[in-house]
Order: sequence, then structure tokens, then C-alpha cells
Amino acid sequence: MTLTRLVIFFADPERPPEVLETVDGEILRYDVMADDEASSWAPARTLLIVPGADVVARWLDLPAASDAQARSAAGFMLEETLAGPASDHHVAVGPAGDGKRLVAVVDTARLRAWLDRAAALGVAPAIVTPDHLSLPESLDGQPLGVRFGTLLAVRGHELALSGEPELLGAVLGERAPVAANPLEAAALLARGALSPAVNLLQGDYAPGTGRAPRRGWRRAAILAALLLISPLVVSLAQLARNTASAAALERQADKRAVAMAPAARGQKSPARFVLGQIEQRRTANRFLDTAAAFFRIVQASGAVRMDTLVYGADGALRTTVSYLNYSDLDGLKAAAREAGLDLTDEATVTEGGKISSDLIIRKAP
Repeated sequence: MTLTRLVIFFADPERPPEVLETVDGEILRYDVMADDEASSWAPARTLLIVPGADVVARWLDLPAASDAQARSAAGFMLEETLAGPASDHHVAVGPAGDGKRLVAVVDTARLRAWLDRAAALGVAPAIVTPDHLSLPESLDGQPLGVRFGTLLAVRGHELALSGEPELLGAVLGERAPVAANPLEAAALLARGALSPAVNLLQGDYAPGTGRAPRRGWRRAAILAALLLISPLVVSLAQLARNTASAAALERQADKRAVAMAPAARGQKSPARFVLGQIEQRRTANRFLDTAAAFFRIVQASGAVRMDTLVYGADGALRTTVSYLNYSDLDGLKAAAREAGLDLTDEATVTEGGKISSDLIIRKAP
């Protein structure tokens, strides 16, 4: 039997961590953590649960490769959706399987802060995972919900996110789960701890590697780009070194494209068809990325409430927000610009002391 200890950090930095101890899924203790108690702990497999609102989870079609190559490929695929330079983000991947692969992205400064706080408490985690991915997938396929402080963590099939319950209810609609009661929540955490979906301690943060800053991102992005369209681009590169015939190059590329994707057969340019399919996969997640970024901005504002959210065929989000002062909207727009979003005010109505505005949300050019 192995003792597993979960140390839970909350989004509110003033709230003390909580500790859940379990053996093979059986709960032994669930309590608030004292500042100096870690020094007297018995040896255990330690998991640090961090706020999922700060960790983006995606399921991507990644090529079969090593974890390092998968992280580079995922970072390249998500590069356009990340706010700030790619070097400011840490990418971790879940275990490889038959389908899409789980990818978790977190700001490196935020991850360092969590690890520093854990070290100050005397906690040396073997695994760090966000709260929404600390939950197991439900047995009946319906999303599960557990409260972590004021926020709700939701886990479903290829779904993991945390936020204010009302906001998640507006986003998920009928799929929004009811928060588990405390006993059920503890049982879910104990079950999820048996096989965490992802460990953020990868790459530069893997045990024994230290925390050296990431270097060579541009080279990694180029290698990841090649990996994404391998073996097509690899074949093109090899062929380019062996022949100067452009016609032969195109024929070989088309053959490789058909071999990679049988659906390309019969296309006028199979190679271009395959590259187009790759681009479609990259853009498929832009709605969730843009929506997640906007949700964080609304949540941080504290003064603006989102009433509706609609995804348009043109790729833009349309939302209606309500607030009390015009300065609240100005602050929301300023925060959006910093996050790489462009907010366009279509219409504003004042009624009964409440102001409502219809906004269009796009990624900033």
C-alpha cells in the first residue's frame, strides 16, 4: 500500500492549502494544512494540486514521437493562441494513446511561484497537476464538478476547465455539472490521484533537471513545424537535396500526401490538401482559446458580468456584458488589448442603472 498525499493550492492566495491523504483510494485525512506540519510528515507520494483557472488544457492530434518532441509540436500548434512570447509558457503533455493527446499550458512565472510556495512550506511534490485534471473522467461520460474555493473545476471527455460556477454554466449549458458535495469531492480527488492525467513537472521542471530558462525556442518551433507535417516535409527536404527537378519534387510530395491521408486521393494537389487539413486542425481550437482568454479577463475585472456568448461563422465571438460604470468597459478593453484580444463595441444600452454592451471579440491582428 502506498500513501498518497495531495496538497491543494487555491486561486485565492490568502486561503491556506488543504491536505488530503489517501491509500489506494481510501481517504485517511482531509484537513487544512498548518504552516510547519510538512516537517513531520511520513514519506508519501506527493501531488500538488494547483488552480486550474491558470492552466489551459487542450486535446490535440500530435504525431507519435517522444514527449519532448510532442511538447515542441504542441507549443508550435498553440503559438498563435498564447498571450505573450512562447518562452513565457510551459507545455506539458499527458501519456500517448490511440486518440488525441492531452496538452496543458501554464505561464512559467506562475508555475515557478507555485513551486516556490511549496518549497517554503516544505513540500517537494513528485507530481504537479491543475485542479480540473486532478479529477477522474466520469464513469457515465457526464462531466464532473468539484468546488475549489469559490471556483468550480469541471472534468469531462476531452474537457477540463475551472472558473466561476455561473460563468461555466453559461458556457457549458446543459453539460454544466452540479458541484459534488464535500464527501464526494474528496472521493473523486482520491480516485483521480491514482492516475493523474498530466504532470506539469516535465522538460525544464522534471525532477533532477533544475529550472534553467528555456532556450532555443525559435529552433524548437522550426523543428516542431517539420515534425507536424512529417513525413511530407522530410521527404521534400531529402528529395530537394537529391534532385533539382521541381516537377519530380511535386510528384513525390503528392505521393507522400496520399500515403499520409487517403482522403487526399483525387485532389488536384494532394500535398496542398494535406497542409490545408493541418491548418484546419490548428484553427479548430481558436474558439476555446479566445473564449478562455476573455473569460479570464471578465473574471479578473470583478465589475463586468457576461450575459451571453455566441460563436459566429466568421470566427469572431459575440457577447453581451453588463456593468455599472462606463469606466468598467474601458478597463475591460484595456485588459483585452494586453491579452491580445480586440473588442469592438457594437451597441450600448442603459436601463435601470445598468449598462449593457454588445461586443465583438477577435484575436488582435
